[in-house]
This record gives sequence, structure tokens and C-alpha cells, in this order.
Amino acid sequence: MASRMYENVKTWNPFVGCRFNCVYCKPSFQRQAKRRRKWCELCYNYEPHFHPERLDRVPNAEVIFACAYGDFVFARSDVMEKIFSVMAKHENKTFYIQTKDPVCYILYQNYPNTNGDSIIPENVILGVTIETNIDEGYDKISKAPMPSERLEVMADSVDGRKYVTIEPILDFDIDEFVSVIKEIKPEFVYIGYDNHNCRLPEPSLKKTLALIEELRKFTEVRLKTMRPAWYEEGKPHG
Repeated sequence: MASRMYENVKTWNPFVGCRFNCVYCKPSFQRQAKRRRKWCELCYNYEPHFHPERLDRVPNAEVIFACAYGDFVFARSDVMEKIFSVMAKHENKTFYIQTKDPVCYILYQNYPNTNGDSIIPENVILGVTIETNIDEGYDKISKAPMPSERLEVMADSVDGRKYVTIEPILDFDIDEFVSVIKEIKPEFVYIGYDNHNCRLPEPSLKKTLALIEELRKFTEVRLKTMRPAWYEEGKPHG
């Protein structure tokens, strides 16, 4: 089973770019951005930047993944205020946002709008990418905060509606991973393997299926690319 984007979800990208330099992003989002060189040099270089002309181009869909081609933690607060303001005007839509540094959610939850409420609208679900709960060796994969830090912040400090993306899935400690994800209280969890043959330190398919079984005891699990680990090629599975 393979899905390269979230099923039944359209993307909206008023902000693009990231500086975490994840090894698995280079052949995916960055390659797509390079196709836009003749339109935007910053997109081509995957540099964090704002496209204000896209604010009024919200897709005609019930569910929208905002800032999908980047990590909005690199956006200025005034830019995010504009983006959140547009989201708030589309009360009939649900917006997903996602980051590898959920500390920024704390900032925006405490950042009041003109009514004194958080500038994060109620129709926004806060997502975090957490590929594993093992920190060792993660600095060779990404410059993002360590997975354990993200898990702790989402569980202890981020309020509201939440979801978790475990993609591309990396090897993990199943008991600890399940326990802390349960503390986050996500509405759903996405799980998927690497799509780009990056030879990541990923778990066996059997181990991933065991994780899915445990997560389904308390939340919805949405499957993306499911396959044997790259080192299991040609081996029987069960």
C-alpha cells in the first residue's frame, strides 16, 4: 500500500521551505521545489519564504494540509498570523499543520488575536513529525530537535487537537513509543515507510505492524506506504 500525500487532503502552501535538512527530504519535497525554479528561486533552493499571493488561493476541499512543502517553524510570527487569520475565515474547513519543532505551538497558543484568544483557530489540528523515539544517531538524519524532545513537548505542553506523523518510520522502542504517543492523545496517527530508497534505519515490517496494533487500541491509525524494510528484500515475512 502506498500513498505519497495524505489521502483526501489537499495542500495549500503560502509558506515554503525548511532548514532541517532531513536526508529523506532531499529526493522528495526539495526535488519538487526545484521544478519551480523559473517561477521562484527561493522555492528552487528550498529556502523558507512567504508567498502572500497564495493567501486567497485556499483549495476547495474539506481538509487542507497547510504549508505542506516546508516547516512553518521557520516562518516569522507576522506571517503565521496572516496564515492563521485566513484559516479562521474558513470555518467550514479543517486545516492540518505540521512541524518537527512543536515548541512553536506553545508560542502561538500564547499569542493572542484581537479577541484575546489564541491566534490558532479551532479548525486547525496540530501535527508533529516523529519518526522514532530513539535519539541515538538521529543527528545523522536531521537537524531537527531530537525525537524525545518533540514527544515530550507534544505530550506535556501543547494543547488542543493533535495528530502524529510517523513517516518515514525509523526503528523504535515499542513500549516507550506507544506510551508517550498515548500521552499526546492524538486524534489520529499517520504511519509510513520511506518512499525514496534512502536506506534509513527502519524497523522490520513485523515490528511496524505490532506498533500499529498497539496504537489502534486508543487512536485511529492511517496507513501510508507499507512495505518490508529495505533489508528484508527477498526474505519471507510473517
